[in-house]
Amino acid sequence: MSNDINEDLMRKLRSALKDNPRAINILKRYLSDKVLIVWRTEDVHRAANEMEVALTEREAMTVLETLQRQHNPQLGLRWEDITGHIEAYVLGRKLTRREVSQFVKSNKLTIQR
Repeated sequence: MSNDINEDLMRKLRSALKDNPRAINILKRYLSDKVLIVWRTEDVHRAANEMEVALTEREAMTVLETLQRQHNPQLGLRWEDITGHIEAYVLGRKLTRREVSQFVKSNKLTIQR
């Protein structure tokens, strides 16, 4: 969700936040002609783990924030954009063999603390 959409949504909801049904109706009307595509930090961690890299939660969020600011609306955000950013900025640390095995065998994400 772009910052503009987020801020606009919050402005529209601010007066109704204490009135839940009213807030939901405002949200539904606001979104009636929009589509929101949401990328989560979990997606960034998964992309990093596929590259055998572990990121902190802060690094993952920074990747999303940076790509949101820099993305081309005609192309959208692609998986390659995430992996390319991680690689270009040498983020995270290499996964251990055990972590790679856990990711490959059980799809367990590794997050560097």
